[in-house]
Amino acid sequence: MAAASITVISVLGRYFLNTPIPGDIEIVALLMAAAIALFLPYCQLSKGNVIVDVFTEAAPPVVKKWLDVLASLGVAVVAAVLAWRMGIGGMELRVANDESMVLRLPTWIGFIVVVPSLALLAISSLIAAWRDATDGHAADVAKVME
Repeated sequence: MAAASITVISVLGRYFLNTPIPGDIEIVALLMAAAIALFLPYCQLSKGNVIVDVFTEAAPPVVKKWLDVLASLGVAVVAAVLAWRMGIGGMELRVANDESMVLRLPTWIGFIVVVPSLALLAISSLIAAWRDATDGHAADVAKVME
């Protein structure tokens, strides 16, 4: 809502008063990066991601189940690597005192939200893989393993 409000106010200011909000694009980009990153773990846990099942539509349910497990494990690996590398990149940007062009905001501040969200995505992907592998019956599997 904040990003949409800033955009509307800036466009109206530009159109009617010839004075947009300075750095509106920088602010909106930062807010959108944070919003997207924050919703990724929830989306993974709620199976809200887009799935293209053209090739697996006729596959047996057990095959689909293990493909879901494999996909969740793949997302976990990618998210963990992204969190690791973006964490390093954010620290390097902080050391370099990198700033945005208009508002001179430190560019590393966006990483404060994105890196933990990616780490949480890795964890939630492992949880989703476990849930899919056990059909949501983790307690039953734990009993069998005892």
